[in-house]
Amino acid sequence: MLRKMIACTAALALAVTVSGCGTGQPAAGSGSADAGSGGPAAAASPREEQVTVKQSTDPHTWYVRNYVGMNAASVGYNALDGSRRDAYGAGTLKVIYRSLDGSYIDYSEGDEGGQPESLEGFKVIAQDLAPNTELNYTFQLDENGEEYENLVSVQSYEEIVLVVAPVGSNGTAPDLTDTQASPDKYTRYVKDYVGRNLATCGYLSMAGTYNDSYGNGYVKFDITADDGSYVDINDPDALAGYVVTAQSVAPNTAITMAFMTDSNGQEYDNLVSSQSIETINLSVARVSG
Repeated sequence: MLRKMIACTAALALAVTVSGCGTGQPAAGSGSADAGSGGPAAAASPREEQVTVKQSTDPHTWYVRNYVGMNAASVGYNALDGSRRDAYGAGTLKVIYRSLDGSYIDYSEGDEGGQPESLEGFKVIAQDLAPNTELNYTFQLDENGEEYENLVSVQSYEEIVLVVAPVGSNGTAPDLTDTQASPDKYTRYVKDYVGRNLATCGYLSMAGTYNDSYGNGYVKFDITADDGSYVDINDPDALAGYVVTAQSVAPNTAITMAFMTDSNGQEYDNLVSSQSIETINLSVARVSG
């Protein structure tokens, strides 16, 4: 199941790079937005506090939902690329499940749109994007300079990390990094991978490298096991056996990108010619237990 997910993710990443398609997905997700206020923070407030989420006022601006207290199976849906996602208007946020011990949380046995039984045993206890964090979209333009209604070109956040614990447990949520929003297609910010299961950090590329996407670009991972063991990136089960303990580039380090231009000097929306950071080393240890 995990092998299929990683392969599908790599195929979609290549297709997006070539075609320039946006991140829009079929309308699906968990809950709807309600009026209220709030902003970014390292972890969400408990669901018992009844956080009121702002309503979207236009297609360009959405507000992150409150997931804390929800069953993990109630969050989002399994997308065609093998990832777990939740829909926000014409775009989506990729959902990253992070367990307390770094073990892999499998969700791949559900069909597209389905809710895997393996998630039902977990509840969300924290999220790295606080409820009401503003999610901004820029849309692709047609030949007349008019926006497409459903093709997102750039979005300020691309994923959300949800810390989960077994249902009925009293697990304590770890401190989470408040990731900076990307202001435009030229600047992205390094994610915090520490504490994540290695299999949730990226995808196996068509070139045979383990990468993670950053807007229209990507970074390649070099992996160093604490005992010097070889980690076979072609084996999803091997990746799932490790948790990230350190990374060579600090979270929120800016990755700046330059784009290729056509014969008229106009920039392509999706073809990156260079970027300031291309590789990140991840230090990993075997998941205990």
